[in-house]
This record gives sequence, structure tokens and C-alpha cells, in this order.
Amino acid sequence: MVKCRFDQHIHSSFSSDSETDISDVARSAIDKGLVGIAVTDHLDPLWPDDDCPSILDVPAYEAALSETENAFADRIQFAKGIELGMIPGEALDICQNVVSGYPYDFVIASMHSSDTDRFDCPSFFEGRELRDVVDEYYTLFIESVKNYKNYDVLGHLNYIDRYANSLPPENMYMPYIDELLRIAVADGKGIEVNTAAFRYGMGDHGTPTMSSIKRFKELGGEIVTLGSDAHEAKDIGGYIKDGEEMLLAVGFHYIAVFMGREPSFVKL
Repeated sequence: MVKCRFDQHIHSSFSSDSETDISDVARSAIDKGLVGIAVTDHLDPLWPDDDCPSILDVPAYEAALSETENAFADRIQFAKGIELGMIPGEALDICQNVVSGYPYDFVIASMHSSDTDRFDCPSFFEGRELRDVVDEYYTLFIESVKNYKNYDVLGHLNYIDRYANSLPPENMYMPYIDELLRIAVADGKGIEVNTAAFRYGMGDHGTPTMSSIKRFKELGGEIVTLGSDAHEAKDIGGYIKDGEEMLLAVGFHYIAVFMGREPSFVKL
């Protein structure tokens, strides 16, 4: 039996860190036998790095999503998505205005920066204790999800672990994760298993970790999506099977697939 595989976190050239045309995203996914995808380009309001800007041309992006959906509708389930880079304050208002202005199918809420630092840059970690970095990142994340509700899943919960010089111990980050997950469950939201962790060589320390996925289930969470976080065509669909195995090991038997901001559930 061939599995129905979905990749619900893919970037195109509308993200500043990708050069893959949005139509090539769809073609590559079809060639790889995926049943459905979500293109989820970056909206990072108030991005703090002028030398390496993250700018989404929202009208052009939305037009391209609609055009690509129409062009490939008979070959693949194509979800019109977006990945929000949340920062407490004005950035959340910008996110709200964009998300409410177009019929997106799927919205990921992520943390990529504060209003002063990118979390993927060495400067965020230099000269600081790991505990202070963890506290800043998760405190901003928690404040954001307390105030912003127009999303479907929380993206790569422990994003900073990709870039830290050393991985934080579980007892350092789990109290923050627990609060984030409690908010998500209470709001009827989900989490994603971001399989880029395998591409980054993080091994068993996934994004999120097994402990975080297990805790989400214990708290009553049901909505879990899978996404490769691909920025190149070659990575589309990457390690989705590994993500499925993580979920099965924790006790999840279904993934959520979003269209029209509503999840349907596909058996693993």
C-alpha cells in the first residue's frame, strides 16, 4: 500500500532565502509522489536585519498562490499557506492584517527573531548563557501566542536549537514548552513536526523533540502536521517518513491536513 504523504511546510522564491519558483515547487512534489503540499512562504514583519532583509511581496505572493492552485489542482492537493514570524506588538497586527485579507488554507506561527536579533545568527548567542537565550526566545513565543490567535499550528517549537552552540537540557526548556502547548491546546491549535531537524543533522533531537510531542498528546492535543521546511526543490518531502515514525512512536495515528483553515485527518 502506497502511503498518502503530505508536506505542509515548503518555501518558494517569495521567501528571501529560497530561489525555487512556486510552480517548480508543485512540479517537484508531484514528481516525488506527494499527495498534497502547502507552500508557506515567510512573512516576517519588522525583520531586524537590513543587510539581509526578509520581505514578502504579499499581493504578488497571493496572486501566485491562486494561479498555482488553479494550474495544478488536478494533479496535487495544493494548500495556500503562509509562515508568520511572530514578534510581540506591532508585528502581530501586521500578521493579522495579512492573514485576514486572503483565503489562506494554512497558517504556521513561528518565531524567527526578536525586534533586534535574528535567532539564526551567531550574534544572538555570543557572550550569553544558554539559559538566558532560552528564556528570551520562549518568553517572546509565549507572549506572542497569548496575544495572537489567527494561526493553525505552531512551527518548529524549538527553532533556536538548530543554531545554538550546544543543545539545552530538557529541564531547561520543557517548562516553557509546557506553557506553549497548554495555550495551543486550549485554543484548539496544533503543532508541526518539522523534519528539517533530520536535514540539519540533529538526530533524535527533533523540532520539536519527542518529549514535546508526547507532552502535546498528554495535554489532549490532536492536530499535528508534517513539513520539510524545504527551501530547495531537492528537499521537498524530505524525511517526512521519519516524521511519521516519530508520531507513531509517541502514539499518534493520524496527521492533520489543512484546507480552508480546517483540518482533515489522514491515517499514518
